[in-house]
Amino acid sequence: MNALPFALSTLRAHWKLIGAAFLLLALIIQTFRLSATEGALSAEKAGRQADRASYEQAQAQATSAALEARARDEAEYREKANAADASIDDLRDRLRAALVRRGQANRSTGPAIAQAQGGDTGVSQEVPAPATGDSGSVCVNTDMLAGLSAYAIKAHEWAVSLDQP
Repeated sequence: MNALPFALSTLRAHWKLIGAAFLLLALIIQTFRLSATEGALSAEKAGRQADRASYEQAQAQATSAALEARARDEAEYREKANAADASIDDLRDRLRAALVRRGQANRSTGPAIAQAQGGDTGVSQEVPAPATGDSGSVCVNTDMLAGLSAYAIKAHEWAVSLDQP
């Protein structure tokens, strides 16, 4: 029963020392908490730097892959364009030859024989008759006619190919 009066008298006598001990204990606890927080902050900063580095690396890889794909696609398109140009040039040459043959046949044997001698150009062999009042001769630039015809035929083939899967 004397414990309670003894504890109270000790508290009254040494209250400054006990308060200083509690203050020191609170200071130690706060110091540990602060150092733990600083450690977590530096770990978080290091993590953000690592994330940023990985984002930049991923972006560089994606850019590189996109440039490679673009170069590959451009090479493929260039090959297709060259093949189309070669196809148009071949068709133009065949049309030009057919027009020259037809013109020579018209001059030498008449239109009916020229139509019968036409080559396999992929175009109609019918030539319209001259309008009444014409002298019967038609001046045609065979190079231009062959080039435009070849381009039109290949453009039509391309347009039709778009509908096919």
